[in-house]
Amino acid sequence: MDYRTEGFRKKFTDAARQFKVKTHQIVSLKVRENVNSYAEYHEFLHTLEHNAGIRFSPVNGDFQGKGYLISDGSSQVIMVEHETGLEILYIAGSIASLVSLVPLVLQGWRAFRGRSSRRHDMDVRDVEIRRLDEKGNLSEDHIRDMTTFSSVLPMAQMIEKDLHQIMDQIQVLTDRVEVLEKKKEAPTKKHKSRAGKKKRAK
Repeated sequence: MDYRTEGFRKKFTDAARQFKVKTHQIVSLKVRENVNSYAEYHEFLHTLEHNAGIRFSPVNGDFQGKGYLISDGSSQVIMVEHETGLEILYIAGSIASLVSLVPLVLQGWRAFRGRSSRRHDMDVRDVEIRRLDEKGNLSEDHIRDMTTFSSVLPMAQMIEKDLHQIMDQIQVLTDRVEVLEKKKEAPTKKHKSRAGKKKRAK
C-alpha cells in the first residue's frame, strides 16, 4: 500500500469509527480549489449555523486537516478544511446525507465563496470522489464541475421516494398476510373443537 492510499485508509478508518460503519462505506468528496485562509472555513460554518440551523463541532481524527462534524438533526457528515479545497466525508448510500447535508454544504460553500471572492466564479479545478473498496484499494472519480455532481442529487431524491413507496407496499402485504394467517387458524381451531365433541358423544 502506497503512502497516499495509507493516508486515505487512516482518514476513512477514523471517519468510519465516528459514524459507526465499516471503512469501505466512507466516501470522500473533495472540491479542489485554492483557499486563501482557514478563516474562510470558520466563517462558513458559522454562516451555516446561523442561516440553516446546522450544528457543528470539532472532531478528532487523522483527516489530514481539521475536521468538523456537521449535523442537521437527522444526518451527519464530516467537513475537512484544506488549503487545496473543501472535503466532505459521508456514508455511501446514505440517502439522508445525499439529499440534505451534502448539497447544502456544497451549495452553501459555492455561494459563500462567490460572495467572498473578487472573481464572479469559483476557481474549481476538479471535484474528486474517493473511496476504498473492501480489499483496501483506492478508487477515484473526477468530475470537472460541481453542476455535474449536483445533477445526480435529484436522482437520490427519486431513490428515496421509491424506497418509501416500497416500504409502504411491504407493510400492506405484511398486514394482508397476518389477516390471512388468522383466518386460516380460526377454522382449524373450530374444527378441532367439533371433533372433540363428537368423540365425547360416542
